[in-house]
Amino acid sequence: MIRKTVQKRLLLRRTFVFLFVVMLGLVGASFYTYLQDRKLQSFSLAAVRVSSWSLAQLRQEASTLDRELALAAAGVGDPDEVMLRYDVLWSRYDYLLKSDESAPLRHYGDNETRLKALFADYQAQESTLLAASAAAQPGWEPLVSFWTGHKAQIDRLVVDNFIGGKLGQLMIDLEASRDRLSRLRLLTLAAIVIIFAYLALALLASRKQARIDRVTGLPNSNYLQSIRTVDPARAIVVCEIREFQLVLAECGQREVAELSRAFIRQLWSKLAATDELIQIAQGEFVILAVPAAGLEIEEMVGGLVAATTFDWQIGDAVVRISGVFGADAPCVGNCSGWQSRYQQAHRALAQAHLEGRSHYINGAELRRRIRQETVIHSGLVRFFQGEPSGLRLTMVYQPIVSADNIRHITGAEVLLRCQDQVIGFVPPNLVVEICERYGLGEALGRWIFREVARETGQLYGELGYHGTLSINLNPAMLSETLVGDVRALLIDAGIPATALCMEITEDNAALSFERVNELIRQLQALGVTFALDDFGTGHSSLEYVRELKVDRVKIDRCFVDGIEHNRDMARFLGSIIAMADQAYMKSVIEGVENQAQWDLVRQLGGTLIQGYHAYRPMPFNDYMALLLDPQTEYPTATPLPVSASHPLAR
Repeated sequence: MIRKTVQKRLLLRRTFVFLFVVMLGLVGASFYTYLQDRKLQSFSLAAVRVSSWSLAQLRQEASTLDRELALAAAGVGDPDEVMLRYDVLWSRYDYLLKSDESAPLRHYGDNETRLKALFADYQAQESTLLAASAAAQPGWEPLVSFWTGHKAQIDRLVVDNFIGGKLGQLMIDLEASRDRLSRLRLLTLAAIVIIFAYLALALLASRKQARIDRVTGLPNSNYLQSIRTVDPARAIVVCEIREFQLVLAECGQREVAELSRAFIRQLWSKLAATDELIQIAQGEFVILAVPAAGLEIEEMVGGLVAATTFDWQIGDAVVRISGVFGADAPCVGNCSGWQSRYQQAHRALAQAHLEGRSHYINGAELRRRIRQETVIHSGLVRFFQGEPSGLRLTMVYQPIVSADNIRHITGAEVLLRCQDQVIGFVPPNLVVEICERYGLGEALGRWIFREVARETGQLYGELGYHGTLSINLNPAMLSETLVGDVRALLIDAGIPATALCMEITEDNAALSFERVNELIRQLQALGVTFALDDFGTGHSSLEYVRELKVDRVKIDRCFVDGIEHNRDMARFLGSIIAMADQAYMKSVIEGVENQAQWDLVRQLGGTLIQGYHAYRPMPFNDYMALLLDPQTEYPTATPLPVSASHPLAR
């Protein structure tokens, strides 16, 4: 708790304001120091010392010249020595006024002006000195008189800069400036250390905070990305709230936050304190857990499913909340890495979604299915592109017969078959599912249309056959291109529109009644009929019969199985047939497997039957041979100009 409080205070606004004020104070102090020391910035301490030495030398050389003049005035001096000392002092003046080393002296106070004035006066005495030196009886008095005053000014200059403190003060000021800069550097360094320490702590706190979801308080996806390994003894479970988007759409963020917290509480009720629960997105979680002693992974996940199935109040309505789970079981022996296991858990979750299950456990069966689906998908891609493929699609035909005469074939349902060199037989529904999942649905539909037209075209174009061809439509085919595809690939290829019956399932029709009815209307205008396939297997079958403008209802085999042993089932089937008749729809009874079922269906009023008792699905050549059998009856078009004895001329 204390640690959380410290972390929270680190990121408070007033903490940032305090640090800003400290930095602003340091900047102000630095600016003030700059203003105070701006005049001194061009001088180094060494230059000041050289200037001081030069000024002291000026005084010493002035004293030497003073002594030589006094000796010359007393008549015992050497005029040449006076001239020499005059030149030396001249050079010292020149050095003080021009050299860079003497700049601190010149720039301090009025030293430069005084030096120039002294030097000008000194230069003006040169002619007097030369005249005195050249005379037989030198007159040194005027020069001595001048020099007495001039030397006094030199002494005053030295006193003002040393004893009076001007140059000394400059050195003191430089030392003080250096002290100020030293203290400022120390303060700045201390502030920088404090700020860097704060930034490091704030960064750690923000990183930790960035790994926690603010709504639920759980570790989030940032934390998940930091995981490098997971104990093989832990199961990896991913789950989603199935109804999350519904609650979000109905109530918004506040309600889904409450739902997430409730869902999390239910998850924790089945987890141990040592387990980890991570929220990777809204309504999506990862669990790293060790199953309890004696508990299998299936039982553990089943407990999570049960715990997360509950009622949730939304306004006046109640929604049944549930979770969907995918799990990778604890690993023993040669284990995959963390990322691989996490991916496998997600694949199990995807499989649970695909199959409409509450959970799926990764295992040998799932891995086999994934490999199988990969082979099928790649085979389908190559097959539709016309490339060599180990996968082969074919069509078979299951006759639909009259309930009054098993030899009277009214048409056939076109069924898909798939064979792979590696896998062997592939269930047609799996082919359709993979095509829909990977965007191959339209390619599959167009291939079926072309194949049906290629195989059956001669029946309609040459032999006068006019039985119905029932073709299943997968979801991707129920699009704006359907009408054009039927016309171009079937009708224009020689199949009469009135011989075509397009079958749609309740699941496919649920995409949109309005859109599907528009497609039905356009194709019915061409003469194509429609059938509702697998009637009775959905949740709202009567609604589909009412809403969809279909011509036939294909009653699923689940209503036929066992009717010969159950009168109630038989009566229920009879009511469905009667309902279809009342709605002016033909009924096709699927799944009739024996004579007893056949007789009952006929008694109940069924007119068309499809099932193994009559005929099994067969290749086209066998279907054509069946039609050519003299005992077979079937619909024909307008009689063709062929011999009346020809079996297809009935």
